[in-house]
Amino acid sequence: MEASTEKVLESNRNAFVPAVIAIGVASIVCSYAINNYWGMTLAMIALMTTQFGLRNVSRTIWFWCIGLATTGIVLGLAALLMRIFIDTVRH
Repeated sequence: MEASTEKVLESNRNAFVPAVIAIGVASIVCSYAINNYWGMTLAMIALMTTQFGLRNVSRTIWFWCIGLATTGIVLGLAALLMRIFIDTVRH
């Protein structure tokens, strides 16, 4: 009985992988095209979900999820800093 429950919990954790990858890619797209705040928010959601939700996945998948989330955060911060710099130069 415990083995079947463990398999269900592990499959639920692995079900997060496509969602986290999609959120990571969406954070990169949002940082580029839509709004840097949305991009950083999605990246933080992907990062927290990866850190606390994905426990028994392979290292490669975990690195991909962390890499996408980190890229989204960096692009959002870069866009924010460029916007601040341009606004200070204009005034």
